[in-house]
Amino acid sequence: MKAFSTRLALCGIGLMLLVPAIPSRVDSHSAQPRTTARPPAADETLVPEYVIRAMEHGWDVDGSQEIATDTLVVPVGSTVRWQLVTGIHTLTNGRDAGDPEAGTRFDYLLDEQHPRFDSTFTDPDTVTYFCFFHEPGMRGVLIVHGSASVPEPQLPSRVAFTQPPRPNPTRGVVSFDVGMARDQVVRVEVLDLLGTRVALLHDGPLAAGQHPFRWRGVNDRGERARSGVYIVKLQSGAVTAARAVSVLR
Repeated sequence: MKAFSTRLALCGIGLMLLVPAIPSRVDSHSAQPRTTARPPAADETLVPEYVIRAMEHGWDVDGSQEIATDTLVVPVGSTVRWQLVTGIHTLTNGRDAGDPEAGTRFDYLLDEQHPRFDSTFTDPDTVTYFCFFHEPGMRGVLIVHGSASVPEPQLPSRVAFTQPPRPNPTRGVVSFDVGMARDQVVRVEVLDLLGTRVALLHDGPLAAGQHPFRWRGVNDRGERARSGVYIVKLQSGAVTAARAVSVLR
């Protein structure tokens, strides 16, 4: 069997690895045969600090698949694991199949026999990656930050969503984050499409910073909300922000 030779640039150690190749397959984008290497065997004793899950049609960093391009920021020295959850995918460097650099750094197959790929990042870097089988919808970005810790995100000057409602759609609990740079009085509520209040989640002061919220999918009387589209609304003075969330029953 042929051997696929690749420099493990992700690990920053300049180690030449030989991993067996799977039979060539036809790339639906280029209609040209291409060979994808199976990932090296993972260290069973390794406990990764960060996990990127490979779902049926997308990468998942934060539990929300509504984000087209998942982004993960980690400090130098971090170990990241790409973990197969469902489906079969390639883990390929590059923006998409049209990127001339696609597959030049790594191009691995994640399947039932090889469900994870681990890498430790020793240098600052920005790594774009995608799945050949499911792009353009399955893309991700990994940013390796040069300091020992990940920098705190810049807080918005006025109240805003710092993480959107997730999962969306949902059959149960919805989570989202609200942030602002100064202490404010904030009202957080869920409305139906007619503007009628369904649930009041908060009405009062919030300290500067980021605050997690959860809506359990029930109204103010504790009854389950019906299937449909709802609006999560933030208000502080004249400033408002809103996000839609779909409830499935």
